[in-house]
Amino acid sequence: MRPREAEPRLAFERRTALLVGHLTAREFRIRYHSAILGWVWAIAPTMARVLVLGVLFSSLLPNQSEVYVAELAVGLLGWSWFSSGVSNATRSAVDRRDLLAQPGVPRQVVPVVSVLTDAFDYLAALPLLLVIVYIDAGGVSVEALLFPFFLALQGALVLGVGMAASVADVRFRDARLAVDLVLALGFYATPVFYTREALPADLRYLLDWNPMAHLLEAQRDVLIYGTVPSAISLGLLTVVCLAVLTAGWHLHRRKAATFLDWL
Repeated sequence: MRPREAEPRLAFERRTALLVGHLTAREFRIRYHSAILGWVWAIAPTMARVLVLGVLFSSLLPNQSEVYVAELAVGLLGWSWFSSGVSNATRSAVDRRDLLAQPGVPRQVVPVVSVLTDAFDYLAALPLLLVIVYIDAGGVSVEALLFPFFLALQGALVLGVGMAASVADVRFRDARLAVDLVLALGFYATPVFYTREALPADLRYLLDWNPMAHLLEAQRDVLIYGTVPSAISLGLLTVVCLAVLTAGWHLHRRKAATFLDWL
């Protein structure tokens, strides 16, 4: 590509990045604008679930891990982002049709903003998660420096799934209901409030096909246990998450031109 051709493309990408940042910040402010406690509500539901389930399962299941509260916090916070991100991205084209009609706004911006807004909720709760891990696990190891890498992979997975689901939601409103049902069932089929080791050996294979299961286990490995997944596991997880993102992005880009016709 010649320099003259590259410059407009770079300017367009820069403008798109600024637009995404502006819309994401605006959505996050609007979400808690009228709430007295503001962004505290971003972390309150998940932390309340950590407290209640931590006390409940520690009492009912006394054989839980010594760092169960930290394991639970990582699982619940990670799943909350995945669930809300996929659900909101699924609805994004229909709910934000005003943005789709704006000239000069790439239609992929809409689901990206939805996912990033929910990512802000996660980041708001991240300091509290680190405090829980520090207290329950007795510190945070140097392997935790890999934690952002797994968050980036989770973001790719959320966006890819959400973009593909939003295409279906434009055509069929049943799609959002089906997605919410799958997410509700997925909460129990993913090691959110339990770990892989807690399952009977003959059932662990069920988690092999669940990328979120591997992501949560990897996040616990580096943040709580101070271990790093094998290179093969890291490679496969990276390939799967990027493949989902690529497939969802291309499907959304190919179908986005017809969205307004269906809306």
